Amino acid sequence: MLLCIDIGNTDVVMGLFDNDKLIAQGRFATSNLRTSDECGIQAHHLVQRHHPHGNIEVDGVIISSVVPFLTPRMAEMSRTYLKRDPIILSSDLDIGLDIKVQNPHEVGADRLANAVAAINAYNTDLLIIDLGTATTFDVVTKEGEYVGGAIAPGLESASSGLVKKAAQLFSVEIAPPKHAIGTTTEESMKSGIFLGQVEMMNGMIIRMEAEFQAEFTIIITGGYGKIFAEHLDRDAIYDPDLTLQGLRIIYNSLA
Repeated sequence: MLLCIDIGNTDVVMGLFDNDKLIAQGRFATSNLRTSDECGIQAHHLVQRHHPHGNIEVDGVIISSVVPFLTPRMAEMSRTYLKRDPIILSSDLDIGLDIKVQNPHEVGADRLANAVAAINAYNTDLLIIDLGTATTFDVVTKEGEYVGGAIAPGLESASSGLVKKAAQLFSVEIAPPKHAIGTTTEESMKSGIFLGQVEMMNGMIIRMEAEFQAEFTIIITGGYGKIFAEHLDRDAIYDPDLTLQGLRIIYNSLA
């Protein structure tokens, strides 16, 4: 069994693999107060949820993290609770990706995992859009080159910032609006937040393809990925487990 851990700014996602099959996954909030013991409890619950009547051995652990303070705690959890020295994903590892940006260390580990998974699954020129705390765009060629991308505010980051700064606005559900022109404050916010994100994504796809001078296969991942994949002007593939699959592929290539 392989345990893949993706530490994001909002959530930590754990995925348990039996060979190539993702058999269980769990999610809990990222917190600077979270201890290695708490992380160990979460990992134990994930394993027990799939094997409630017996113990199974985790053979390997790989960690992707964009939250530096939590990385050593999760690594300690792996060594203490699972008796495994984890692989910590970074651009220093030979992951089969030719990273073309000026400073490879600046590329988030989750974006590297996404790129590896996508190029292994789709083997064409790709634009990967990950809708998380940030909305990221990553260009990967069919030759396995990570070319670069863009980072924009994520849906919840942008909407919570709007509510925080505007005294008369309030939180609304992130969902497709019935109309672009809202007739209430709530409808107007839903339209601006959701359709604003859609049009930003449409525009970035057009600009990046013009700059790259080729048409991409569009891959969308992240918590809100499915509803946005259905509302873009271009066909897009929704791949919810892209990061975890990338971690699995990387671990198997390095182990």
